[in-house]
Amino acid sequence: MPKGTSKSTAIIQRLLEERRQYEAWLARLNDSADATPGHVRARVRSDYEARLSAVTEELRAHAESARQAIEEKRHLRGELQKKETRAGEKLTEAELRHSVGEYDEGQWTQVHADILAELVSVREDLQSVEADLQKLEELDALVRNKPIPPPPTRAPAAAPPAPPARPRAQPQPPLQPEATPHEDELAFIKSVTEDDKTAPSPRRASGAQFQPVIPADTPTANPNVPRAANPVPAPIVPEPTEDTDQDPDADKTLRCRECGTMNLPTEWYCKECGGELAAM
Repeated sequence: MPKGTSKSTAIIQRLLEERRQYEAWLARLNDSADATPGHVRARVRSDYEARLSAVTEELRAHAESARQAIEEKRHLRGELQKKETRAGEKLTEAELRHSVGEYDEGQWTQVHADILAELVSVREDLQSVEADLQKLEELDALVRNKPIPPPPTRAPAAAPPAPPARPRAQPQPPLQPEATPHEDELAFIKSVTEDDKTAPSPRRASGAQFQPVIPADTPTANPNVPRAANPVPAPIVPEPTEDTDQDPDADKTLRCRECGTMNLPTEWYCKECGGELAAM
């Protein structure tokens, strides 16, 4: 029996050990599977359960004394912890004195043995009190029908939350230049009024004046008919205006050096003598 254990604590310890034994037998009986008849197994189980119930009731009878013993053991544990601290400091002080030369080897051996024996005795008493206190608290929890609280454990520190991910900017699609209908119409009109070499036509080269034909009133478009995206206008063909009062020989400015006949500036050969006008 550990030193410092009271009679009541020893009885409680014995009853607790019997209770654990009956619980272990019942667990093995329930887990075993053999050819034992069912009524035999039931009789053995009933015997263990009755004995477990009896020892539990006996433990309940010691509940009040167990509570008083718990208070005494806790007080004694505090005193022993103080003695352990003092003995440890005393051993450290003796080691320091020996290191500076206060004790020779013979003295140090005796001093060290005495202090170490005191420290070991205090620690043994403290362990005994801890064991008795654990059994008494187990009985108190059994009587109160509540589980024994586990020793406190420090929860791991929670990791700091990760910063929220920054949303990635969506690339903007390149802007497509829009075609201007007005520019398309001007390009078309220019292409139909100029020849392949962008030279003026024979009529325009001769100096004749042209007036564009004014189109007649166009009928109003039906609003229900969908309009084309880019309507292509009809080519405007200029027509010369006829002036009856103008002299037909007024435009003949090129004189033939052979016969002196006036010819149009667009003529290559004289209409009278057939001479080449370009050479002139």
